[in-house]
Amino acid sequence: MAIYALADLHLSLSCPDKSMEVFGHSWGDYISRVKDNWESTVTASDTVLIPGDISWATYINKAEEDFRFISDLPGRKLLSRGNHDYWWTTMKKMEEFFAEKGFTDLEFVRTNVTEADGCLITGTRGWMIETKESLEGSDNRKIYEREKLRIGMCISELEKADPKHEKKHIMMIHYPPVTAKQDFTEFADLLAEGGVDICVYGHLHGKAHKKVFEGDFKGMELICASADYTEFKPVKIV
Repeated sequence: MAIYALADLHLSLSCPDKSMEVFGHSWGDYISRVKDNWESTVTASDTVLIPGDISWATYINKAEEDFRFISDLPGRKLLSRGNHDYWWTTMKKMEEFFAEKGFTDLEFVRTNVTEADGCLITGTRGWMIETKESLEGSDNRKIYEREKLRIGMCISELEKADPKHEKKHIMMIHYPPVTAKQDFTEFADLLAEGGVDICVYGHLHGKAHKKVFEGDFKGMELICASADYTEFKPVKIV
C-alpha cells in the first residue's frame, strides 16, 4: 500500500474542445500518458490524491466520462477542488451522483478528514497569491480570508481525529501556498503550525513551473503534483 498524488488532470472526454493540448507539446496525448503511467505505477491497494482541476466539464452530469476514466484506473482516489472544477457542487449532490453511477472508488475531500494507509488526509482549494501586496484593495482578500477559514477547519478536523498526532497528517490544496516570488503565504504558516506533515499542491503549468517550491517549510514537506510538472506520472508521497 502506498499514497500517490497527481493534480491537474484537466480531463476533457466530455468536452474535447477543452483539450489541454492547445497549451503546447508537453501536453500532447496527455490523457493516454496519464493512463499508461498510472497503470504502470499504482496498484489496486494504493490511494491517489487528486488536488483539483479534474475535469473541464461545467456541470457534474457532463463530467461522467471523465469520472469513469478515473474510476477505471487502479486504486482508491481522493478528489479535492481546483479553480477549474466548475462542475463542483454540494457534497450531497456529488456523493449521490457518484453512488448512482457506481463510482465507489472515488471520494471527495472538502475540509473533512479521511484515512489512508495509516495517514489522515484533508483538503481545500486555497487561493493563488502572486505577491503579498496583490491581496490589498481587491476581491482576492475576501476569497483569501474564506480559504484561511477552510484551512482552519481542516486543521481542526485533523486535531479531532488525531489529538496526539500519532499519524501522518496530509493536506491537499490546489493552489501553491507560496507566492510567485516564492514567499510563503499565511496558508503555509497555518498548515505548518497546525501540524501538517505533507502539503500536496498543483495548479502550476508550463513556464509557471519556475514558481514551484518543494522541500521543507517549518517541518512540513511541500510537494508539487501538477500533471505536466510530474510528466503525467503519479508521485509517491508516502
